[in-house]
Amino acid sequence: MVTVNPNATYQEIRLRKDPHKGKEKSAPYREYRRKWEEYPQKQIVGEFPIHLDIETTNACNLRCPMCARTILIEKGQFPRRQFMPWDFYRNLIDQGADHGLYSVKLNYFGEPLLHPDVVEQVRYAKARGIIDVMMNTNGTLLTEDLSRALLDAGLDKIFFSFDSHLKEEYEAIRVGANFEKTVENIKTFARIRNQNGYRGTEMRISMVLWPGEEEKFKALVAMWQGIVDTIGFGYYVERDPRKLKDHEPVRGFICAQPWQRLFVMVDGTVTACCADERREYVLGQADQEPLVKIWKGERLARLREAHSKGRYFEIAMCRKCYVPLVEKDRHRGAEIAQAAQSFS
Repeated sequence: MVTVNPNATYQEIRLRKDPHKGKEKSAPYREYRRKWEEYPQKQIVGEFPIHLDIETTNACNLRCPMCARTILIEKGQFPRRQFMPWDFYRNLIDQGADHGLYSVKLNYFGEPLLHPDVVEQVRYAKARGIIDVMMNTNGTLLTEDLSRALLDAGLDKIFFSFDSHLKEEYEAIRVGANFEKTVENIKTFARIRNQNGYRGTEMRISMVLWPGEEEKFKALVAMWQGIVDTIGFGYYVERDPRKLKDHEPVRGFICAQPWQRLFVMVDGTVTACCADERREYVLGQADQEPLVKIWKGERLARLREAHSKGRYFEIAMCRKCYVPLVEKDRHRGAEIAQAAQSFS
């Protein structure tokens, strides 16, 4: 059996050496990364997840055609727009801090910068000792004042979704965004970070790549060289439920996520998988029961057992997963990343 990284389709290169500025050398950070790698490999169930993905809001200001959120909205299957209340968010962070939580990401389906409490969400997580506080964002709402506030609050990593160096193409993918304004927002964040002693905050550009468009990645490397720290891509994955189908089992596949993380939706629903946008395998409700109970609960134990015994395909959600099938693309992606590294 081989435990597979669920982000196997994702590749990135580093444009700035040691963006963490010594953080990776600290004992707590090393322990965090050791557990992240070791627990899935050895199938160790820690006392609490290593990481929480917290959907602070499911609202978004864009309608990107490849996003499962957009597809579900078009089908009338997306939950109502919500913003996580402060008391619920604080309770999640407190539970994590009391049980050794290492990292949080403040988004799932929504745009985290839409939440009016986003700065305080970062600040509180850092105050409670969370080592790695991060978010994905489209960057369209990132003003100069907000950039300063997020950096002051202690944000560790910010990942910008930015898919093309060409204005028309970018705006066709990130529907509702303005190319020039978003570029300026990201550059402003970088300038403030670099001029004010926040260089421990990592900046990354991430793009969705369609087969045959590999040259776009090289162009983005050139565009963002000297501005961000890392740049990466993930291959497009079909998210339209009408086009999803069960795949043949892949011998030896074990997903890493059940030993690493939980996903807490804005309404408290807890899932185990980054691709479970339709909530097919709900583990519990974080607004009604402790996270540690969900983490040690029967539903997640059954999922882990199915994977550890080579029977992941007994779980309906897992039969539709693309990750077991990505070895070919992963190696192709590694070649592209290596070529882009030379190009940079």
